[in-house]
Amino acid sequence: MLTTAYFFRLEAIALHFWSSTSPHSQSGLNLKDYVVEREAVKIPGVGADLSDLSYNRETNTLFTVSNAQPWIVELGLDGRVLRKINVKGIKDMEGIAHIRGNQFVLLNEREHKLILTSIKDGVAEIDVSHDPELTLAMYAVDNKGFEGVVWDADHHRLLLVKERSPKRVIAIHGFADALPHQPIQLRIEKLAQTASCGLRDLSAVSYDHVSGNVLLLSDESRMVAEYDDQGNMLGTLALWRDFQGLKRNVPQAEGLAIGPDKRIYVISEPNLFYVFKPALAS
Repeated sequence: MLTTAYFFRLEAIALHFWSSTSPHSQSGLNLKDYVVEREAVKIPGVGADLSDLSYNRETNTLFTVSNAQPWIVELGLDGRVLRKINVKGIKDMEGIAHIRGNQFVLLNEREHKLILTSIKDGVAEIDVSHDPELTLAMYAVDNKGFEGVVWDADHHRLLLVKERSPKRVIAIHGFADALPHQPIQLRIEKLAQTASCGLRDLSAVSYDHVSGNVLLLSDESRMVAEYDDQGNMLGTLALWRDFQGLKRNVPQAEGLAIGPDKRIYVISEPNLFYVFKPALAS
């Protein structure tokens, strides 16, 4: 009985319906009312294992990474490949976050490292071998590492999610905005969203600067969940067939971003691109 419930994600379905009737559901993005606008758009020519997704407000484009091939890929909001950047000096890229201007943070899952680098307009190759880096040693013995990263400009912090064992949402202050040749005042904290997370695993994280809420993506639950800063779940967006207008399940969701018009972007292996829009958006 428990095996059947787990296979069909019955607890995730129950969570989805519960969240839509919770007392906090009206204070968020109303994810339950989102509908798919672009479904399973194939992204060709960039391998088969794209991971994470970051929205760049300055260029109005998205950035993702491939970990088998060391590529950073810039995408249009329709999923078109605009640029493919070869990256030297890193293996197992799992995440990317745009900070400001040409500044980005890359996440190396295998070595539990964050790398602060620059990606200038038009470049097709970068070398991060000598760029500033931060090793996150608190979970170095765990093979379930950090899966996604996003920059929260409102609070000048990086948000990271750890997949499982244990699931964690943490904030890192002082790394991405450190001044060259100056001491780093580093602070790391566990967020309240960790404690109330009812998701099976954590695959990616995004931040809505309008509401100040955090969005978490779970591949195994096939769900996006929204949380406020107190850890209250405000709503969920289901990534299953026949929900949110989807014709098929979203397989292995790996990346998540939210745009200025509240559209939500999801990328999944093997390189499928999705756009969800609020019900009243044109």
